[in-house]
Amino acid sequence: MKIVTTAVAALLVAIPVSAQEFGPATVDPAGALASRGKEFLAKARIAETGVYSETLKDYGNHKTMLAARAKTGTPEYHEEWSDFFVVLDGEFTMLVGGKLKDQRLIDGKPGELSGSGIEGGTKIALKNGDVFHLQPKTPHQAVLTPGKTLLYYVIKVKE
Repeated sequence: MKIVTTAVAALLVAIPVSAQEFGPATVDPAGALASRGKEFLAKARIAETGVYSETLKDYGNHKTMLAARAKTGTPEYHEEWSDFFVVLDGEFTMLVGGKLKDQRLIDGKPGELSGSGIEGGTKIALKNGDVFHLQPKTPHQAVLTPGKTLLYYVIKVKE
């Protein structure tokens, strides 16, 4: 009986660790995101780039991701993808618009560009609970205060 109780308890704990599928619907439980977020933040802190992310589910024309940052990101530009960010933990400034400096293609990602910085652009302060939408073809860069971290949920939609 003790083995069965332990097995059931382990299953109940394991269920919210990943997305739950309900036919055409998927739920990413808040507890699961928070739990994985701790792991992601630990990985971001030791990553050379200061970022760690994974695609949670790829639906073809859109996908969901979980991402963590431990330092300012590299400027980016997506030819065909809109981004929606939901800030789960932390605060940062998103630099949007302007011109991508020293732009280059990102290997293995057609239509995805990176650069050394952004000339011009608008600074937008974001914090816990904020939802941010970015249209395709818009240079952007997540800027963190040194020593701060960021955890966010991403929905990418192909336009």
